[in-house]
Amino acid sequence: MSQLQDFLDVLETSEKKLVKVNVSSRKTVSLKPLSFKQQKSLVTTSLNGVGGIMAFVKNLNDVIIHNTGEQGLKIYDKVPIALAMRKELSPKKITVGEVEIDINDVIVNFKKFDISEEEVVEGVGYSIKLRIPTLEQENKLLLTCIEDLKKIDSDNIGKNVSLILSYEVPKFMESISFGDKTIKMDEISISDRTKIMDNLPAQITNKITDYILKVREYDDTSLTVNGITIDINSNFFE
Repeated sequence: MSQLQDFLDVLETSEKKLVKVNVSSRKTVSLKPLSFKQQKSLVTTSLNGVGGIMAFVKNLNDVIIHNTGEQGLKIYDKVPIALAMRKELSPKKITVGEVEIDINDVIVNFKKFDISEEEVVEGVGYSIKLRIPTLEQENKLLLTCIEDLKKIDSDNIGKNVSLILSYEVPKFMESISFGDKTIKMDEISISDRTKIMDNLPAQITNKITDYILKVREYDDTSLTVNGITIDINSNFFE
């Protein structure tokens, strides 16, 4: 038992080797390497349909929060940190179709996030303040979304997509102001958020979606080399 503990102590010491990663929400973060247990959780979760994909995103967020020890990281910080974790694995090249891309060629793409962090969408008699969610805020919604997806037939694509959208859009909404009143989205229930979403005019939700697409475009640009975009999914960490 003492030899086992001695070896576990060695592993714990080796895990203290930290990598510095440039991110947008702060100057840098210190990152512990990915453990086998964490890698296994990332590789296996997305095998279970749409719910599995959502579980992969949550697991990745959990790993990033744990391995950086940081709170309040934004979702746009996810790409550079995931790339840094992947760099520590072998091989260093990622296969996309028939093309191999060196992970270092992707990492040098990093640019600071330069989209407005707060934007306001004006409706008739009300305004919606948008935001870039943190990993913790995203996880809170993902956890509920995963549970709700379990209740839906996995083959019912329409219902799956509708449910995901009902979580994805409110994630970027900070608050709604009307008159002298304000609804803070983090302080109301998921069902109340859904009621708000279901009753918003399509032109308003389209404006929110446009903002979300700008954020997603930043991620895609960061992951594109020579016109080829890498997906951060379970295969990415194999």
